[in-house]
Amino acid sequence: MLRVALPLAVLIWPAFPQAAVNPLQQALSLFNSGKYQECFDVVSPFVQRNPNSGAGHKLLGMDEYMLGKPREALSEVQRATELTPDDGDAFYYLGRLYFSADNAVAALAAFQKAISLDPSSVRDYNHLGQTFEGLGRTADAERAYLKAIELDRDQKTKSEWPYYNLGLLYLNNSRSDDAISYFRQALACNPAFAEAKIKLAVALSNGKLSNDALKLLEEAIKIEPRNAEAHYRLALLLSKSGRQDEAQEHFTLFEKYRKP
Repeated sequence: MLRVALPLAVLIWPAFPQAAVNPLQQALSLFNSGKYQECFDVVSPFVQRNPNSGAGHKLLGMDEYMLGKPREALSEVQRATELTPDDGDAFYYLGRLYFSADNAVAALAAFQKAISLDPSSVRDYNHLGQTFEGLGRTADAERAYLKAIELDRDQKTKSEWPYYNLGLLYLNNSRSDDAISYFRQALACNPAFAEAKIKLAVALSNGKLSNDALKLLEEAIKIEPRNAEAHYRLALLLSKSGRQDEAQEHFTLFEKYRKP
């Protein structure tokens, strides 16, 4: 039901209390390096020793999510929000967990709380937009994405996600020209964003600009050779162009790489 944007596997939050710096910073470093079991081995005993550490519960919860334990993760991050009710970051991750569990109503409340604590957060508004989409509230989703983009324009490091998600919203609602504009802005933020290239190609091919679409799909495949959708979209365009042998090659690769 819900689309997921942004990796869960990178956590960034304010500095921990001085007494907790060493074990939690060690665990956080392990988490951000993808060493989830090693992170668990550090943070779990820390939380047992420090049951009132909101930061500890938050990190333990996100680590458990990456270890394939979504229920335990949700419980830990809920506990983090109870212990540190002014931590917008904890409510953001709580929203992400609800979002990934297709609980849009609970995710909405969490993201709204996160925004109340940090009104300048691009990521919070971006995920608020996705949650509104999950609830079928398209106009609210559009406003949330536009707010995220407004905030993003003042950031030194740009995020491609609100531009991409707004473009996808427009594409899915037959507004190809608007979609093209925002996919291009997403690519200006991240030129190696394969999914944005694919969706831009779809929007362009709707407008009969097939040569540009072909080029974008070829670029996407160079970036992500195993991207099933890129092969499928390219096969369709090649077939329409009469290049049947090439099209068949990409149909075969689509079948090879698509998820069951």
